[in-house]
Amino acid sequence: MRLWRYIIGGWLLALGVAPPVVAQLDQHAQTYDLALDDCLAWTFRRYPEIQRLRMEIERAAGTKIIYRSRALPQLSAQLDAGLRGGSLYSPQGPYSIITAKLSQPLIDVGIPPALRRGRLEIVVEQQALNREVTDRLHEARTTFLRALYLRDLIALHEDIHQRLQANVESEHQRLSIGTGSEAALKSARIQELNLQLELSNLRGDYFTVVTRITELCGLNLSEDTKGSRQLWLPKPVGELQYVPVTVDLPQESVYALEHRADLKLLRTLVDAMAADRQTAQAGYFPVVALTGSGLFIPENYLLTKQTQIVPGQQTQSTEGRVGVAMSWQVVDNGQVTGASHRLEATRQAYEIDLHKLEQSIPRELAAVEGLLQNADARREALVKSATGAEENVKLIEAQIALGQATQLDFLKAQTDWLSVRVGIADATYSHEVARAELDRATGRYLQYHYEIVR
Repeated sequence: MRLWRYIIGGWLLALGVAPPVVAQLDQHAQTYDLALDDCLAWTFRRYPEIQRLRMEIERAAGTKIIYRSRALPQLSAQLDAGLRGGSLYSPQGPYSIITAKLSQPLIDVGIPPALRRGRLEIVVEQQALNREVTDRLHEARTTFLRALYLRDLIALHEDIHQRLQANVESEHQRLSIGTGSEAALKSARIQELNLQLELSNLRGDYFTVVTRITELCGLNLSEDTKGSRQLWLPKPVGELQYVPVTVDLPQESVYALEHRADLKLLRTLVDAMAADRQTAQAGYFPVVALTGSGLFIPENYLLTKQTQIVPGQQTQSTEGRVGVAMSWQVVDNGQVTGASHRLEATRQAYEIDLHKLEQSIPRELAAVEGLLQNADARREALVKSATGAEENVKLIEAQIALGQATQLDFLKAQTDWLSVRVGIADATYSHEVARAELDRATGRYLQYHYEIVR
């Protein structure tokens, strides 16, 4: 008798903290409906990392201009002005000298790869954004599916909890009229406490999931309401639906190779490193440029006294020059070679990662296909046994009322029915998560991304 009291007391102590916390959250939190499409749209528009990568594309546009400047003419001017005095200078007073230089590359081996590298800079940032969009939309989708899954499990456990509460009341009435036993009443209470603990854990998991959904959507967890902070949480709406899908491995592999954002990013990085290497290797070759310069000194402010060499000749203080200049660094002490080797090593590393990802796609898709088939088989078997398990529970309840069944029989029937219903929900959730993984593995999230952009 004392052992039963300790067991029930321990369960009550364990459950005495969690339910009030969950009830307090339910009481003070404000909720708003959130559909899956809205969740994905808000994640795409408001997730901080996605917003940062959009700004990186604008930065890449500026970097492209820097690369392109190598092929454009360079113009510089210098102004030297001041005051002069003394017997050497006449007249005394202000003076100024203006010089200008113009340089236009004619032959530069590094210009074509530099222009290509500038274009690739933007492509690199675009593909980095696409990869982040794919990962975050996939996380938002699977998190939303888990919220729906936990919501269904909570509803299922609450239904079973009501049945167990009714069972406790029934055993209490039977004990009061002398047809029941103390052991049966305690067993019924322990069943109820066990389910109540599971229900509290599910509610805690659900709160964690909806909090993560709020973060992915870039929304605030709390808002000011009449001078006080109030919790503001999304309420996922919709059903956890089962959508059959068939995987064509050869076709899906080809599609993934063409549309995966991470593959496109690595291919772009390989091309960018090749362009950087060619730009660095341009230091082996000479550079030929068209040059021009000009010197202008105002005649009223000459720097020195001019002496006429030929009587009647006017001294000129302004000149202009046009020509061709060539520069060629013959000995660089390994600067060009070292930079070339470093860039080539980086390019090869990206290329190795690219080949590894390309080779892993068929295996990844085969694993997803296995998950889908396993979930299909489990769900089909559980659906067939669900009707029989529910009817068995109802039959045992009727037999208990007539005294033809024991509490152990009801516990077994109720456990079997709960396991079947939980199994169906779990199989459906696993199937939909695997279907989401199929979309991620093939790059189909970018279709949604471009629809949002349009």
